[in-house]
Amino acid sequence: MVKFTRSRKIPNINVGDYVVATRNINSIQKRSVGLVKKVSGEVVTVFFIGVSMTVQTNIANVKYLDITKTGKPNPKKICNICHLLKDDIKEFDINQTDAKGRKTTRPSCQVCRVAIDGKRITPDDEKKLDAKTPKGIFTCPICKKTSIAGVTANLVKDHDHITGKGRTWICDSCNTGLGRFKDDIKLLQEAIDYLEKYS
Repeated sequence: MVKFTRSRKIPNINVGDYVVATRNINSIQKRSVGLVKKVSGEVVTVFFIGVSMTVQTNIANVKYLDITKTGKPNPKKICNICHLLKDDIKEFDINQTDAKGRKTTRPSCQVCRVAIDGKRITPDDEKKLDAKTPKGIFTCPICKKTSIAGVTANLVKDHDHITGKGRTWICDSCNTGLGRFKDDIKLLQEAIDYLEKYS
């Protein structure tokens, strides 16, 4: 008598597809998003973006992800730091409201925001900077742009996100710029090197 075994259906995943981990794979966290580099039968090689790591795993441990169906207005979103697929409104803080009154969430999830935001400014340093709140004409110590404080430029109290120690007042644009470069001197030097290379 011949026994027939039901064959398992192998998911249709191809090189160049984005996938999401359906379970933890060694040091790769469940919900991690990756790019398929190679498919060989039931083994798939995936570059997981958030940890910059390429791993081989059984194809059943990942599922296809249509990245065009993530982010606003979809219920799931990929964090731009950890690259985990998360619930948009539940796991991302509201950033602003668009012209149509729809809530827009931050690109980084709440967990990653803790690391980005770091320590808050110490109360003592906040009081010291409040006592020196710029009034009238203000020149930003970074970009050297002169403006009218609170009228033609928003000013912010800058601080060290590791220690919480206050620095000084700077313009909002420079504060955003420092934040984008994570207050990291090496990253800023990379930006300088890049500009010099193409100047």
